[in-house]
Amino acid sequence: MTGAHDAGARGKTTTTTGAPDDMDATLDGGTLVDAVARAMALLAATRSPGVDGGDPWPEAGRKVLRLHFARMLVRVPGAMAGEDPEELHAMRVASRRMRAAWRVFGNGFESDATLRYRADLRAVGGLLGAVRDLDVLLDIVDGSAERHGARAKRGLLPLRAGWVAERDARRTALVHHLSSPAFLSFVGEHEAFLGAAEGDLGSVERPRRGRVRGRMPATAWSEYERVWAFDERVAGADLATLHELRIAGKWLRYTLEFVREALGVDATPLIDPVVALQDHLGDQHDLHVAATLARDFIATHPELSAKETTELEGLVRRLDARVDWHGARLLRSWLPLVSPGYRSRLGRALARL
Repeated sequence: MTGAHDAGARGKTTTTTGAPDDMDATLDGGTLVDAVARAMALLAATRSPGVDGGDPWPEAGRKVLRLHFARMLVRVPGAMAGEDPEELHAMRVASRRMRAAWRVFGNGFESDATLRYRADLRAVGGLLGAVRDLDVLLDIVDGSAERHGARAKRGLLPLRAGWVAERDARRTALVHHLSSPAFLSFVGEHEAFLGAAEGDLGSVERPRRGRVRGRMPATAWSEYERVWAFDERVAGADLATLHELRIAGKWLRYTLEFVREALGVDATPLIDPVVALQDHLGDQHDLHVAATLARDFIATHPELSAKETTELEGLVRRLDARVDWHGARLLRSWLPLVSPGYRSRLGRALARL
């Protein structure tokens, strides 16, 4: 499972695995607690990256990274405590946007720096995603049990218990990493890189860097082209193809969001259709993964009672039906994004950068 999409929260799933108290490990700039406090102060003063068409390309990237790094960092205590799944979800969303920012703006920096920072984010994001995936699965099971009564709830208990145990094991690995010297090094390096004065980055920036108004149009059109390329395949596409489309839509969404302010009044009409498609495909993907794993659970647990097997098989049928329901309605989310009107609006907005 690759994880839930970035749109709104699902339900809350609690865990009994405790978080360590080790938030006072030291950085060059103080402790991890101090770094979180600095991130909170930045977010109190800054609500958006503020990218402008005249910004140098790498500096625009650092603006975006700075905001989402702060958003990620302020969620560390909550992710470690494990009491509210939305803390971890928000931390994961911020880490994914940082990875997307490196994907968009990384060519404004030397490749060794880009690869190093992206590798660090991939490690953190992988651990966050592993936990979030189980939160989503548990929420799907809990929602189904709630809709179908006490009998269904009892029948789904073995599956839920297995997924809770796996979720707790993954969260333990996450907490261990967030308490580790590797994560402290990650935080310290990012604070130094993102806090440096413009033009004081030495050999990190590439000499030929350009500005947002010169580079974003080609970048955005390239991401749109990746989405549009699915037009001849989307009707009747299999789930693997739709998963690829969801990823392409995610990159287009992030690219446009990074320059939301610079796009002006066209930003929302351009971004909302991408979000709608991503949400639709994300829900379908999550339901398909839940059905697949529940089916595997039945096959690998012969000790299940007849009643438990019946309830689990009913869950699988309901999930499969919901996957099909999403597939039948995909074009409602797809067509607005590939209309001539959308492309005209995108072209006009990028021309005004």
